[in-house]
Amino acid sequence: MKEERFMKKWVSGILLCAAAVSLAACGNKNASSGEGTEKAAEAGESRDSLGGQQENAANASKVYQIGFTTAAVEDDPYYVFAKNFSDIVAERTGGGIRIDVMGGGQLGQEGEMFSGMQMGTTDMAVMTNAYASGYVPASGLFDLPFIFKDNETAANILDGEIGQSILKEYDNYGVKALGWGEGGFRHLVTLNKAVREPADMKGLKIRCMETETYLATYAALGVNAVPMAWSETITGLQQGTIDGLDIPVSVTYSNGFPDIAKYLNMTGHFYSPLLICVSGEVFDALSPEEQQILSEAAVEAGKACRENNARVEEQMLSEMEEQGMTVVRDVDLAAFREVLGDFYESRKEAIGGSYVDDLMAALGE
Repeated sequence: MKEERFMKKWVSGILLCAAAVSLAACGNKNASSGEGTEKAAEAGESRDSLGGQQENAANASKVYQIGFTTAAVEDDPYYVFAKNFSDIVAERTGGGIRIDVMGGGQLGQEGEMFSGMQMGTTDMAVMTNAYASGYVPASGLFDLPFIFKDNETAANILDGEIGQSILKEYDNYGVKALGWGEGGFRHLVTLNKAVREPADMKGLKIRCMETETYLATYAALGVNAVPMAWSETITGLQQGTIDGLDIPVSVTYSNGFPDIAKYLNMTGHFYSPLLICVSGEVFDALSPEEQQILSEAAVEAGKACRENNARVEEQMLSEMEEQGMTVVRDVDLAAFREVLGDFYESRKEAIGGSYVDDLMAALGE
């Protein structure tokens, strides 16, 4: 039964998150080695509860938490990004730095985590670019609709001069952005209506992240965009508050949406970069060697995140179709671009600098 399958999948994510919470008491971001070891011994905690992180992590001299909002389940891109980052840092510091992976919104929603990093109350987070751009306007460059034709093009831009310049912009906002990962292309998930052309979207109530570019895009397409926190989305669909939302394939699969919505429409209208951010206060307190380790770990974890997405996406699509979800592949993307017209030009001032022109030049447009 659909509800039952969904609950099983969702509960598995919650159990993982609950296990992570039990480790939060091991120490704060400056916990000493002795304190962390003593508390871990008292609680009988195991590193296995965080998915097999280093067993000697209880001896870490520095303990941090990295948060994200989706379910902490295998192949979810946020989890893959955070887990690889944590493991690489643990290995290269010999367990000296421990980063606990805290999924399911345990550290708050994305806006709360970003504000927390600015204030020094949140250590680290895997952020969706669309949320981060609400704080760092230049990052809104990558929120523009239909800018990348494929994942490879996106990776080349993000890892190139433009993407690295955007990361440096975060320094001005009290946050250190270390590297890009990938949520994937965002497609339209709808309860009971297939979408093949712009006219099919007219009047739909679509959950949208509260970011200027996303809201403006949907307004141009005649959609009723409904800003809604991720934690409220599933209930919103079930109660009919919204008709759909846009999310990547991997997030659709790992969070149980085939059990709720009928259609996955392959619109790919937004590409969703992820990025690992660290509180400026936390990063500045690290030694230069530790800073380099974290920076390199984020880049490597980002590549692993992309590779995992590429490996599992088609398999996920097939499994979702087997579960009864209809994957609509014959979407008229050219028609959507035509409706948007000179949309990019309208976003130049908000994004700032010459970023839009630079991106168009790099893409040969």
